[in-house]
Amino acid sequence: MGKKLSFLFVAFFLFGCVPIGRDFPTVPIKDIQANVTTQSQVFAAFGEPVERGYDTGDETWTYYHYVYTVGGVQTQKRLHVVFNKDGTVRNYSYSTR
Repeated sequence: MGKKLSFLFVAFFLFGCVPIGRDFPTVPIKDIQANVTTQSQVFAAFGEPVERGYDTGDETWTYYHYVYTVGGVQTQKRLHVVFNKDGTVRNYSYSTR
């Protein structure tokens, strides 16, 4: 934990901002369709998710990219995708700031 805090302090001092997560394209989000879009299509559009998990037995993938500056969060975007058992998208949410 101490090493992470040290890294964040140095990054703030040297660069004035710290990115968290991985940037991802937002244009393909409009093409996501529930019960149609597959996991392989999501992977092809956005790459490896930053986080994988399960929500009530359904697989979830989360993509996020936050840029923190000395003044707080400068940019923020998050895509959370829940998949059906058959590997198609059950639902998704996208937020940005």
